[in-house]
Amino acid sequence: MRLYLLPAPLSRKAPYWAYPLWAEVAKSLQHFFVERAARVRFLLEKTGVSAEAALYEYDPVRGDWPWEAYEKVFTQRAAAGLLTEAGLPGVADPGWSVVRRAHAEGYTVLPLAGPSSITLALAASGLAGQRFTFWGYPPIEKKARRQFLQHLYRAARDHTQILMETPARSPQLLQELKETAPPTLLLCVAHRLTEEEGFVRTYPVSQWPPLTLPKGPTLFLMGV
Repeated sequence: MRLYLLPAPLSRKAPYWAYPLWAEVAKSLQHFFVERAARVRFLLEKTGVSAEAALYEYDPVRGDWPWEAYEKVFTQRAAAGLLTEAGLPGVADPGWSVVRRAHAEGYTVLPLAGPSSITLALAASGLAGQRFTFWGYPPIEKKARRQFLQHLYRAARDHTQILMETPARSPQLLQELKETAPPTLLLCVAHRLTEEEGFVRTYPVSQWPPLTLPKGPTLFLMGV
């Protein structure tokens, strides 16, 4: 049996259902592990997936997927798809636990090609791509956050550092990086990737132009 990793578009504006391989695979499935059903239902509808297909939603409170999903998929040896909210399943999302279970159950895991904001941002940043670390979200508490960023500034001398922030807090993080990072450090901002109004810009911290960052999905990269 097979578990398909189905990358989701980074934006609803992306015509991702135009990719025939993704659509044909999705239409052949009746079981889907989804991070949030409301976020991916539109995509499944666009690709022609049956309305009768079962969507098993991740439970962030329990930190796990419903047992019903494991029972109906793995016990019955059914093929299934794994969908995150945006990007590649299993990367910076809870889908990794489904993939691990699939391997334990003897499934063939097949990742399909598609967008990943992390690799897209890295490729477009002009920073070294041979060695990099993705950290996810920075701490919220002020002291812990400052210590975390100082660690990243030091580590960026050796390999590229990547982090993300919520759309609402991204403007504040950009300002904090401009105020506290070493002036010669290269800072890249990748905002709303794959959207027409998105952009990727890289400057030394000391040369970053005045910018009011709009709210939206944003990644921050640092290197030398």
